[in-house]
Amino acid sequence: MATRVLFIGADALDKDTVLAWAEDGTLPTFRRLLREGAWGVTESPPGLYVGAVWPSFWTSVGPGRHARYCYEQLRPGTYQNVRIHPTDVRAPAFWDAIAAAGRRVAVVDVPKSHVVAGLNGIHLVDWGTHDADFPAPVTWPPSLAADIMARYGRDEVGNCNVHGRAGEHEKLRAQLIARVERRKRMLLDIIAEGEWDATLGVFSECHCVGHQCWHVHDPAHERHDAALAARIGDPVRDVYVAIDAAISELIAAAGPGTDVIVLASHGMRCHYNGTYMLDAILRRIERPGASLPSARTASRAKGIWKRAPKGLRGLLAPLKGPARERLGISGPASRRYFAVPNGDAYGAVRINLVGREPAGRVQPGAEFDHVCAALEADLRALSNVDTGEPVVRRVLRTAELFSGPYMDHLPDLMVEWNNRAPIARVHSEKTGEIVGEYTRCRTGDHSPQGLFAATGPATKAGRLEDAVSIVDFGPTIADRLGVTLADVDGSSFAAAVFAGAHE
Repeated sequence: MATRVLFIGADALDKDTVLAWAEDGTLPTFRRLLREGAWGVTESPPGLYVGAVWPSFWTSVGPGRHARYCYEQLRPGTYQNVRIHPTDVRAPAFWDAIAAAGRRVAVVDVPKSHVVAGLNGIHLVDWGTHDADFPAPVTWPPSLAADIMARYGRDEVGNCNVHGRAGEHEKLRAQLIARVERRKRMLLDIIAEGEWDATLGVFSECHCVGHQCWHVHDPAHERHDAALAARIGDPVRDVYVAIDAAISELIAAAGPGTDVIVLASHGMRCHYNGTYMLDAILRRIERPGASLPSARTASRAKGIWKRAPKGLRGLLAPLKGPARERLGISGPASRRYFAVPNGDAYGAVRINLVGREPAGRVQPGAEFDHVCAALEADLRALSNVDTGEPVVRRVLRTAELFSGPYMDHLPDLMVEWNNRAPIARVHSEKTGEIVGEYTRCRTGDHSPQGLFAATGPATKAGRLEDAVSIVDFGPTIADRLGVTLADVDGSSFAAAVFAGAHE
């Protein structure tokens, strides 16, 4: 039997922190959900979860089918990294099918989604999300944007990196908490003013505060400033408390007949990884003893090139290759493998494959497998000079984890770092010592698992034994509304959490 569904997302709300603070009463709403509702842990696309978690959620398919895993990706058939927009996702949203079946939906700030005209309901994108893709909110119907801005104002946070670089941790906290309150009012008004079969809203404030303030929150962080923490407290805690309180009000407003699903999408931890050094490591593995530019030199060269006028870049293009060679940062065409963008939590490697890349150097088949195996061995041989521990835990092959028509959009290998400590100096017999310096402002980075809780009139209380995939939420929401999604990777877990659900 169809019912109403309220989905509340919390982007990068850390699972382990939530569990600890629910237990000690800091987060009373989560404490109640975990004690009285059904709950469990969630799994996101391995290695690609930082950028693929939300597109996988709203399409109910994996990255090999929707083609999005990072804000910037290698364009297949080139060596060029290009910005990826939500409209580049190659699969539809599950709420499109729900709306097409006659259900009315309200969708608010689900990250990395985009508006499709004609939706049976309303859709708001990028009013206040982490790393927004649109310069201003986009809505369906289009007239909704002006109403949203008039009633709730503009996002004051903007790019949270600006606050992190300026050390504006108190200002960022205040703006994030204020945005939680405004988002809560927006969702309360939407619930009160419309007869919705499904309402979906996501809080992204936990994502921003985690990236910029994890060193304030975690006393074991290498950048922890005890004096700063004593002066301003814990911004992470304050934002989590505000979101917890907002969730309580939203559940109450939805009414006792509503199924509620709360999702903390993926986690947060200390920003300890070697992704910023990966390309230098790969260069030294391929050419032992080769001189390497400093990370700062490579970054500055890239920045100068990007800031140059487009016309000047065109004139200087023939000189780009020789200049890169002189600096020791030769382009990928001359190499057997090279780093490509991914979330920092995992490094990503592309093999320069004959028939796929314009100047491929590795043959498909046996040679490809041999290069991957040798590269994995070389990466696993690296040690952290400062701790003596291995730098790399695992090297994953995307072809063994994903499938679909857009596999050529994904990296070939993903490097799982040993993130127990900072990675600044690495060594192996082949590479010698390679030194890097992480200078960016983000002190928190992601962990893969998330957390969900469900409550409603027919909830089966208790923890699920098995983890739930992020692609299962769309089919579950659709199932509760009497709709079956076609041609998706996920499956409904409604029968495990709701009594009377379809088996």
